[in-house]
Amino acid sequence: MGAGSAPRLNRAALLARIRADPAPVIVIEAPAGMGKSWLLADLAGDKPIARGDQPFDEAQFWDVPNVALTGSLPDRRLVIAKRPDTAIPELARAEVYGRVSRYGTADLLFTADDLAALPGAEALMARTGGWPCLLPVVLSGKVGSGAIAKFLQEDLLGQIPSAGLVAFQTYLSDPGAEHDVGLLTGLPFVGGKVLHPALAAVRQPLLSALRALLAARMTNPQEARAIAVAQVALGQMPEAIAIFQVTGAWQSALQTLEAAGGPFFIHRFGSVAFDRILSAFPPDMAMTEETLVLCRAIQAIKRGEFPLTRRILIERYGAVAADAHAVLTDRTRHSLQFRFFRLLLRTWEDFDLDLRLLDDAYALLAELSAEDDLRRGSFYNAVLEFYIRARRFAEADHAASRAATHYARTGIPILSFYIDLHRAVIRLFMGEPAGARQHSAAARAHLQAAGHESPGDARLLTLLDACIEYEFGHADALTRFLSLELDAFAQGEIWPSLVELSLIYGSQALGEHYSTMAARSFLDRWRVTQKRSSQFQTLIDVREVTVLQNGNRWAEAAHKAADLRSRITLGFVQAGEGLSDLHDRDETAMALVWLRQMAQVTPTRPGLQHLIDRMLDNPHLTARQRGGAEIWRAHVLRRQRQGAAAQAQLARTLARAAMAGSVAILGEERAFLSELTATPRLRDTLERSEPVRRLLKRATEAGLGRLNRGQAAGLTRQETRILHALSEGAANKAIANMLGLSEATVKFHLANLYRKLGCTSRSDAVKAAHAMSIVS
Repeated sequence: MGAGSAPRLNRAALLARIRADPAPVIVIEAPAGMGKSWLLADLAGDKPIARGDQPFDEAQFWDVPNVALTGSLPDRRLVIAKRPDTAIPELARAEVYGRVSRYGTADLLFTADDLAALPGAEALMARTGGWPCLLPVVLSGKVGSGAIAKFLQEDLLGQIPSAGLVAFQTYLSDPGAEHDVGLLTGLPFVGGKVLHPALAAVRQPLLSALRALLAARMTNPQEARAIAVAQVALGQMPEAIAIFQVTGAWQSALQTLEAAGGPFFIHRFGSVAFDRILSAFPPDMAMTEETLVLCRAIQAIKRGEFPLTRRILIERYGAVAADAHAVLTDRTRHSLQFRFFRLLLRTWEDFDLDLRLLDDAYALLAELSAEDDLRRGSFYNAVLEFYIRARRFAEADHAASRAATHYARTGIPILSFYIDLHRAVIRLFMGEPAGARQHSAAARAHLQAAGHESPGDARLLTLLDACIEYEFGHADALTRFLSLELDAFAQGEIWPSLVELSLIYGSQALGEHYSTMAARSFLDRWRVTQKRSSQFQTLIDVREVTVLQNGNRWAEAAHKAADLRSRITLGFVQAGEGLSDLHDRDETAMALVWLRQMAQVTPTRPGLQHLIDRMLDNPHLTARQRGGAEIWRAHVLRRQRQGAAAQAQLARTLARAAMAGSVAILGEERAFLSELTATPRLRDTLERSEPVRRLLKRATEAGLGRLNRGQAAGLTRQETRILHALSEGAANKAIANMLGLSEATVKFHLANLYRKLGCTSRSDAVKAAHAMSIVS
C-alpha cells in the first residue's frame, strides 16, 4: 500500500541498514499498510521501480503485488517489496545459499526518532504504535469516528483468510494462551506471550475491525464454515457449533459437540452455552441422537429435575434404562457411552449400595482407554461417592486421589473442583475439619479458574464452607445459608453426601440457636423437596428423631423411632447382634439413635455399655458418630458408678476433639455433656489439659443449647432437665429413673421449680417454660 496523505519521513537509519546489507537479494516483506512502497521509493531514488506482474528484466527494484511471479530469479542485486503470501520463484533456494536478507513488519515500524520531526511525536507513537498505515489516519484527526477500525478492516485485514482472522482475534483477546502457530503465520507482530507495542496501541480498533469483517463473511455459507472450522481448531467449540447450527450443518454441529465431550461439554463451557446449544438442535435429533439424549439428561440433573432425567432415558432406550445392572452388563445392546453414563447416574439415584454395583463399575473401567482421562476421572468421581455412602472413607479418598490425577490432565478446572469438594466432605466425615478447610480452599481456586458462571456449584461450596465453620464452632455462615440459599440449593443438583451434611448440620444449628420447632420445620421442607426419594426420606426421619432427643423430648423421640419402617428396631439393638457389622448409612444411624435413647433414658440398664462397645467396633462410623457414642459410653459408665472409667473415656474423646478443633459434636451431645461436666471435680480434672480447657470454653461461647436458657431464668441444670421431662408428660417415677434420682428428690426439685416460675402445677410450669423458650 502507498503512504496516503501522510508526510514523508526521513528514515535514515533503516535506509542505511538496508544499503549497507551485503546480501544480493533484499526482501522487504510485510502486510499492506506497513509502508513498503515508501521505503522502496526512498531506496530507489531516481531509479525505476518495476511491478511484479512483469517478467524479470534488468530492473533492480521491484514492488510485488499479491500475485505469484513468473520466471527465474536473476543473479544480481535485487530489492523486492512483497506481502507475506506472495510467492517468488527460487527465493527459497537463494535463502539456502545465504543470498537473501529479510526485513519484516517489525523493521518497518516507525521509531521515536523517525517521528521526532512531527508535532506531538510522543503522542503519535503511543496512538499508532509506529504503524506507518495509521499515521495519516491519526494525523487527520478522525480517530474518534472509528476511522482506524474501518481503515484496518479494509486495507490491512481484508486479504487475510477467515481462519487467520479467527486466529488473530483469539490472539488479541489473550496473547498468553496457547495458540495454533500455523494459523498465525503471516499476521503482523504475533507470537509473543505479551502483545507487541504496535498491537497494544491499536488493540481495540483491531478487535472491532476483526468482528466486523468476520460478521460480514458470515453471510457467505462457505466462509461461515471456514470460520467454524478455524474455531474448532482453536477450541472455541460453543462458537463453532452455533455457526454450524445457523448454517444448517447439523452433523458437523453434532460431531463438534461430541469432540467437546458430549455430556461433559457443560463442564468445559458452562451451563449457559450448554443450554443454548441444546435448544438449537432440531427436536427429532434431540430425541434420537444418543449424544444429545445424554446431554439432555445431564442438563435435567443439573437443574435438579432427576425424574425428568429418567423419563428422557426411558423414552430413548426403553424401560431397561431404569435397571442399572441390566444396562451396565449388556455390552451387545448398549453402547459404551450409554453404559458409562448409566454408571454416573447412580451417584444421584436412590439405592442401597451392594458389591454387585462395584463389580459392574470396575468391569466398565476396563473398557476405557488408559488415555481417556475425562472418563476415567469421572469413573473414580462416581465410585468415591459410592464409597462415601458405604462409609468406606479410606477407599473413597483413594478414589478421589485417582480422579484428581486424571482430571488435572483434562484441563477442565470445574471437574477438579468437584473432587476437592468431595475430599473436603470426606475429611468432615473423618473428623478432620482442618483438612476439609484445605480442600475447600483448593476447590474455590478451581472454581475461579473455570472461567464461566456456575451459581449452583458456588452454592455447594458455600454450604460446605458453612459446615466446616460450624464444626469449628462458628454458626453465622450456616444459619445465613439456611436462611437465604437453602431453597435454591434443594431445588438444584443434589449430591447425596452434601444433602447429608445439610441435614445434619442444618438441623443441629437450627435446634441449637433457634428451637426444636425450627429444626423440624427445616426437615419438613426437605421432605417436600425430596418426596420422590426414599433415600433422603429415611435420612430425614432419623435426623428428626435426633432433633427431638436434642430438644430433650425423649418420649416423643422414642415413639417417632418406633414408627419408622426399619429392621433396626429397639429389640434388634438390645439383642446386640450385628451392631459392629452394619454398613448401610441409614441402618447405622438408626442403631445409634436407639443406643442414644437407651443411654439417656435407661443408663443403668445391665449390658448397655457392651452394646455401645459393639457399636464402636463398627468401622463404618463417621468421626462424629464415634465421638457421640463415646460420650454416651462415658455417661453410662458414670451412671453405673464407674467414675474413673467415665472420666478416662471422656478425657480421650475430648482430647481428640480438641486436637481436630471440632466443637460441633459438643453441642450435639449437650444433654450428656452437661451432666458429665456438672461435677466440679470431673471438670477440673478435664481442664488440666489446656487443649481440652480451650475446647470446652469455645463450646460454652458457641452456646451448648437451650439448657443455658434455663440457667438464665434462674433454674439449676437439674431443674431444667426435669422441666423438659415435664413437657413430655413424664411421671415422677420416670423422671427419677431417667435422671438417676429418688422420687423424693424429684419432688424436691419440682417444688423449687414451681417457686421460681411462679406456678402451682405441672401444666402451668410447662406453659411458662414454652413462654420463656426454655422448651419448644
